[in-house]
Amino acid sequence: MKTIDLEGMISIPYLKKTVFTGSHREMNFMIRRQEGEGGDRIEAVAWPGPFIFSLTEEEKKCRQDFDFSEEGLNQAIVWLNRHYEEAF
Repeated sequence: MKTIDLEGMISIPYLKKTVFTGSHREMNFMIRRQEGEGGDRIEAVAWPGPFIFSLTEEEKKCRQDFDFSEEGLNQAIVWLNRHYEEAF
């Protein structure tokens, strides 16, 4: 069962314009577009609360990249759920 459900809250057009941040219980997360030489990617980042991304030590952040597509976005959400189950 999914713990993080972002259906209807985030999309590829949304990520082209801004960053999506959220939290689930004691885990904060961010999904954003990363521009690169090989094309755009989706980066998902998770870290323990209560602090925001910029105030959290880098070693506490866990990152994963995905294709910049609807499928990649769905994979990022699956990864966030898996990370939550394993780390929290």
